Amino acid sequence: MKKKEQERELRKVDSRRKRAISAVFDISFSYILLSGSMFLTSDTAKGLAFFIAFIFLVVAIFRLLFVEGYRIFTLIYFIGFLLLAISGINTVFPALTLYYLLMALGHMLYYKRTKKRMFSLLAKLSFGFSVADILIRVSSFHFATLLILLAYQILLAYAFSSTWYIDASYFIPKRKAKMSEINSEFELKEPVQIFRTIGEIYSSPFVDDEESVYIVSADATFYKYAFDGKLVWNVDLGSESFSGPLVDTDGNLYVVDNAGEVRNYTRNGEKVWSSKIGKTLTFLPIMFDDKVYVMTFDGNLYEVNSQGTKRKLLSIFEDTELSPLVTADGIYILTSEGKLYKFSTDGKEIWHFITGFVSAMPVLGSDGNLYIGCKDKFLYSINSKDGSINWGFKTNEKIKVSPALGSLDNIEHVYVGSGKELFCLDLNGKLIWKFDMSSEISVSPTVLEDNDIYIGCKGGDYFSLRRDGSVKWYWKMGAGVYAKPVMSKSQKVYVPCTDGNVYLFE
Repeated sequence: MKKKEQERELRKVDSRRKRAISAVFDISFSYILLSGSMFLTSDTAKGLAFFIAFIFLVVAIFRLLFVEGYRIFTLIYFIGFLLLAISGINTVFPALTLYYLLMALGHMLYYKRTKKRMFSLLAKLSFGFSVADILIRVSSFHFATLLILLAYQILLAYAFSSTWYIDASYFIPKRKAKMSEINSEFELKEPVQIFRTIGEIYSSPFVDDEESVYIVSADATFYKYAFDGKLVWNVDLGSESFSGPLVDTDGNLYVVDNAGEVRNYTRNGEKVWSSKIGKTLTFLPIMFDDKVYVMTFDGNLYEVNSQGTKRKLLSIFEDTELSPLVTADGIYILTSEGKLYKFSTDGKEIWHFITGFVSAMPVLGSDGNLYIGCKDKFLYSINSKDGSINWGFKTNEKIKVSPALGSLDNIEHVYVGSGKELFCLDLNGKLIWKFDMSSEISVSPTVLEDNDIYIGCKGGDYFSLRRDGSVKWYWKMGAGVYAKPVMSKSQKVYVPCTDGNVYLFE
């Protein structure tokens, strides 16, 4: 595809997505406004509310007409609006019952298209509201019908404002590469299996020897899927979680929710024990030497062993928003103000270094040096013994993700993403090659067992690169990728995505 054609296709996709997002918010506002107008006693106020709601609906329908694959919903939303209007005029006609049934049909169509269970749940709830409306009418509590209608509209407003709902209304783009230049032949690889959850996914899945996939989703649920995509079990965590599952050397699973509770599960989904930290946690806990380490926002580091016994390892009395780096050599903690600490394994400070503002943790190389990217656009090599700077490499944009290390011809290299560019350097800070992405890099590059480099972007573009920086394969995800992929023992690659899915590539 030529560069101008690629840019034109990108503009079309972006335009359709913006129309879809705007449309669902306009529909939500239109329905809420019309439902709320039924509580008004003034005919003039009702008429004005109806007129404004109708304008928002017309604008939304006009936008949805340009969203391929979802034009049928314009008819559903328009008929739904008419039924709401009829209900406000004629309270005897069962317009609200028909409205709930119509919305149940719409959500079932969403479910058929996306396979997201949340739409199946909304369809069941809509049907339940229709039954409740009938019972209330039989009981002659007509005013209560307006109350449950308003409750239903608030529920829909929450659904419309949530990413999982808006993503479903996105135009699904054709899977084409969108790079202006490809420096070698590459494969447009399609996933062979998709494991679907309801919420966004911000952490790597775990894949066992039988290719079963364990996923923690932001919908506060822990899932296990068979290789063929069938759900084996799911556990309601009760609290949102962006981390895990973590796995120890015995294969035990650990999940940490944002409310500060560490839980140990068997492969059958049975909870063995839980240990409550009792504080809001930072983004991702980590596991080292079969112990779970969690960092709280107020600067406390906790250690939880495989029996569930917890202890406070250290306190720095400074705000922290990043995961700790725990190694046999020591513990590294980065504060919100950019101060990098090194502690001994028993919690004693060894040194600290002011890096400037940093949004991702460093990595420790086999040469004993730390590699850290900063928002001043520099990648630094820092001596882990005393915290002194070895060298700095200037990039073109702020560095917002952690670097990665990998061997090329038995020589270790460092890979760092900055803006839309991925750099490969040797351990002396010399540039080996640079690769230009199609959108901003959103996750740290990952070198897997096949010695390829995997990298994702905010726009959903996902690349597998050879060690020389050429593209091996490419795929367009439904949303941005913010978690690292994993590779199973059979060399299958599992990529988590914020569209709520884990994609399997062979």
